[in-house]
Amino acid sequence: MKIAAKSLFAVVLIVFSTNFAYSQRELGSRPTESGGTLTREQAAFDVKSYDISARIFPDRKFITGETIISAEIVVPTNVIRLDLDTPYEVLGVAEVGGMNVKNQLDFKRVDGKIFVTFPMTKQPGEMFKVAVMYEGNPRVAPRAPWVGGFMWEKTADGSDWIAIAQQNDGSDIWYPSKDHPSDEADSVSLHITVPKDLYVATNGKLQTIQDNEEDSRTFNWLMSNPVNNYNVVLNIAPYKLIEDSYKSIAGETFPIIFYALPESAEKAKDIVEQTKKFLAFYEKFVGPYPYRAEKLGIAETPHLGMEHSTIIAYGNKFKNNDDGFDSLMLHELGHEWWGNLVTASDWRDFWIHEGFQSFMDTLYLEQIKGKKAYLDAMKRRAENTRNMQPVAPRDEKIAYQVYMAEPDYLKSDGDIYGKGSVVLHTLRYLIGDEAFFRALRRMAYPTKTMEKITTGKQSQFVTTDDFRTIAEEESKMKLDWFFEVYLRQPKLPNLVITDAGGKFEMRWDTPGSLPFPMPVEVEIGGRLTKIPMTDGKAELNVEKGETPLIDPNGWILKRMK
Repeated sequence: MKIAAKSLFAVVLIVFSTNFAYSQRELGSRPTESGGTLTREQAAFDVKSYDISARIFPDRKFITGETIISAEIVVPTNVIRLDLDTPYEVLGVAEVGGMNVKNQLDFKRVDGKIFVTFPMTKQPGEMFKVAVMYEGNPRVAPRAPWVGGFMWEKTADGSDWIAIAQQNDGSDIWYPSKDHPSDEADSVSLHITVPKDLYVATNGKLQTIQDNEEDSRTFNWLMSNPVNNYNVVLNIAPYKLIEDSYKSIAGETFPIIFYALPESAEKAKDIVEQTKKFLAFYEKFVGPYPYRAEKLGIAETPHLGMEHSTIIAYGNKFKNNDDGFDSLMLHELGHEWWGNLVTASDWRDFWIHEGFQSFMDTLYLEQIKGKKAYLDAMKRRAENTRNMQPVAPRDEKIAYQVYMAEPDYLKSDGDIYGKGSVVLHTLRYLIGDEAFFRALRRMAYPTKTMEKITTGKQSQFVTTDDFRTIAEEESKMKLDWFFEVYLRQPKLPNLVITDAGGKFEMRWDTPGSLPFPMPVEVEIGGRLTKIPMTDGKAELNVEKGETPLIDPNGWILKRMK
């Protein structure tokens, strides 16, 4: 349980901006809401597990389901709120007792919310199980994965190919849940019935496959580690399994399984080999693959991709980028650390998922191509920041708000990706490699002991202030000013340069005159010097005929004038 108190870095932002904005104009709407301020009826309970049974009817694009939510009361209440998307009809709600006895409960449906009333007030520490029966034609994704729902596609030979994407819209797209990022179940069981010619790939480990009389099969899966609600998904197709394994730096060997369409089986083998290289990279910098007790699953999907835990969605069509690797696979795999192991308790801190991972995407370039490739890539990222809203606002957000710039949600901001990564790049420059990479690994795994855990207890909710505290402790520096300027408000600092005849004056001009003692590297005569800017300004005496190069390597996210 967790409960709160050319490369992809270019492609993701471009594709996201174009597709999301287009889809919103096309629909005249935005994604359904996920997250936001917890209501009392949500905050009153802590989900322990979901037990999801569903039958999928591809010919009708229809599902029937029953989800059992097991939870613990944390605040006295006789009413709880669950979420389920509006296309479904709720057939009934019941409290599950001993020997699976079900007692019908009163409930009220308000849009996508289900308010369930118990006969008596439940007390803190009391456990309950509630079953929700439902059916319907689920929302179809108009522009997956950014505007989510079901995808009812066909393979090359006409077989059914079904997937779900729901990050911005939330888990209630297909199962009743507490649709908020701050509450993850300890475990999720899935019992999915499909026509006999199809295979179901989802989270965790496959337990059994049951043949049924009505020309169908039921796939029983168990995810025994905590999992983000939006990561619980279905991938259904006549998959062929490409199976391999990997030995973690922690010592365990775990399976890698690519669930490929039959026509993609040979190409999938290359992705598995690349994934092993990516694993070595991530384990070097941020510790062991978190879900060694489960698997590393990859499912071929009709949409671009998503970081569904232990069953990564892959739809990049086996295309390497100009640097010779599959950047989508690198990116989505990294979210097993940034997003799944380490999770923002509210969408306002979503940059910890996307900005940290975008930094890792660029760091991988440094590992395979050298420092210049890394610096050049970060310069491109810096040039593309939009600075329309804070990367890490202090007020609570629903999912799509951190992607979009208010009040016009048709414009993609995208700074949680690119700007977030450049903020980390600048922090690396400020505090130095040793402190920075210690902080990065500690953000993923606070202690060495946690790196050995595979039961889910290594999972954690985090905030932007948590990372500030870690970075301050590792660097022995006060960094509140850094986080305030770069993350809590949108505008970039301006570096003002004045040439007064051999004397160059540098001055930081910041929004609201915020403190910003960022030192600046200056190259004069081929020699690189870091100039302190303790009071936000400094002077340079330059020999006649010499022109200083300011921040020649592009370490600092800034404007210059």
